This record gives sequence, C-alpha cells and structure tokens, in this order.
Amino acid sequence: MTNSKKVLLDSYLSMQSTIAPHLRSTYELIRSSFPDGIDRDSYLPLLAILEQDMSDRNLAETISYYTKQDYSKVLNDVWAAQSTSIPSPESLERVKTRLLACGYEEWLNEA
Repeated sequence: MTNSKKVLLDSYLSMQSTIAPHLRSTYELIRSSFPDGIDRDSYLPLLAILEQDMSDRNLAETISYYTKQDYSKVLNDVWAAQSTSIPSPESLERVKTRLLACGYEEWLNEA
C-alpha cells in the first residue's frame, strides 16, 4: 500500500470510529464539496442550506467535526444563519450548486 493510500485509509477509519453513523453521509457530502475546508463566504450559506433537512444539533456536530471548531460556536452560527445573518439568495445558490455537483440530491433522498 502506498503511503498516500495509507493516509487516506487511516483518515477514513478515524472518521468512521468517531463521527456518529447517522452523520457520516453528511460529513462525506461536506468533505467532497469542500475538500480544502469551508471558505468564509460559503460557511453561513452551507449552514442555511443543510439546516433545512437536518436538526440544528446534528448539523452543528457534523460541521464542528469537519472544521475542528467548538460545537457551541457552530450551533450559534447555525442559529445565526436562520435569523440575524441570513445569507443572500446568490450565496445560497452558489453553495447549493457546489453541493449538487457532489451528491446533494442523493443525500436528500437518503432519508
């Protein structure tokens, strides 16, 4: 096994054992949509989009795991994306297009 394949396998196995099973597909959607991390301009639109189809707490847990941010900060950001910092329609569309290219429709159909 090459070193890069081992690193990917180790990363995958680590994720499998630490994130709740019901959040794995959401984590994978985010990871494939934002492989280099979630940029600042996409962060709140992403929260607003995903919040429509999952609980605030599950979303905060998944984003917190992916970004290594504190869970309570992410949960507050989820709430802000719904109230005081509502993303623009253009930013929502931009992020949704990115998600769609990485399996968003399939993710929606899982439930």
